[in-house]
Amino acid sequence: MKGVLLTLAAISAFILSANAAKEQGGFFCTLTGKTVSACCCEAGKNGNLHCRLANKDIKKCCCQGAKAK
Repeated sequence: MKGVLLTLAAISAFILSANAAKEQGGFFCTLTGKTVSACCCEAGKNGNLHCRLANKDIKKCCCQGAKAK
């Protein structure tokens, strides 16, 4: 149950940061150094996040607002 709550909290934080970054004009992936129009982080099978651009599991979302870089 604790794992489910942590996953929901991580997804909620991701959604809030994604909405803020979207208003700033895109996203910057800190793993690949690429700017993209949509965030590359998604919920993974093991409770962590998965970065599609870097194709690896991560503990914290690697997407930032494009202007934040």
